[in-house]
Amino acid sequence: MAELPEIVKLAEQMNQKLKGKKIKSLTLNQEKCINIPENEFKSRSIGGTITHVEHKGKWIITSLDNGENLLMSLGMGADVLYFEQEKKLPEKYQVKLNFTDGTGYTIRFWWFGKFLLCAEENMAEEKNIKDIGLDPWSPSFTRSYFIDLLEGRRTQVKSFLLNQKNISGIGNMYMHDILFRAGLHPKKKISDLSKTEKNRLYDSILDILNFSREKGTFSYESDFFGEKGGYDHFIVGYKENEPCPNCNTEIVMIKTGSTTSYLCPACQVL
Repeated sequence: MAELPEIVKLAEQMNQKLKGKKIKSLTLNQEKCINIPENEFKSRSIGGTITHVEHKGKWIITSLDNGENLLMSLGMGADVLYFEQEKKLPEKYQVKLNFTDGTGYTIRFWWFGKFLLCAEENMAEEKNIKDIGLDPWSPSFTRSYFIDLLEGRRTQVKSFLLNQKNISGIGNMYMHDILFRAGLHPKKKISDLSKTEKNRLYDSILDILNFSREKGTFSYESDFFGEKGGYDHFIVGYKENEPCPNCNTEIVMIKTGSTTSYLCPACQVL
């Protein structure tokens, strides 16, 4: 599942490649992915020229010069692939955009993906994005901001970090190593964190996400041009029964709500 490093990379590639392109046609093969009737979706978007592409949390927003915005959520994962010749399309996709210069891109959602249209005047109230919190790469996501954000919270640390209204862009994939690097059990309550632990958690979030960006993002995810990333350097994530790199204690997998967590029971004591 794509998280902040993968989403940012994809949005940056799309912005660089698509800015200035005019939509010639649009194919929508799965109506449950969209938010309005197909004919209306097409009539409002076809003919629009892309002005820029950016991300907000795990959403990618493509703005058009006609006042419309294409909002894309990859859900549990998706292949978003650019093409220069339509004869080289993937076998399966739910969405296809063709531009007037003969290029385009396809989207194949693996599960729960969304492709929405929203007029600019309605963006502030669009329910899918209006309450999304800052992501860790935002200039405003400072140490003091993060410490203040934790003030008065009583929820478990993992649940807090996964809530996109608190901090956006972090999912379960990078969570295991973030908490391990910070020395925190996923079920530990934020109200029980010391000042040192809060600072360590802030550093760990940035360290893990920045390392993924340096390695070209997760190796299982494809970018806009079909290239895989180079990040497969999990510390404890997905390494059940292997030795902890710090103390050699066997890494375990536990249930944490609706998710699973990999941790070292000696280094991450509840």
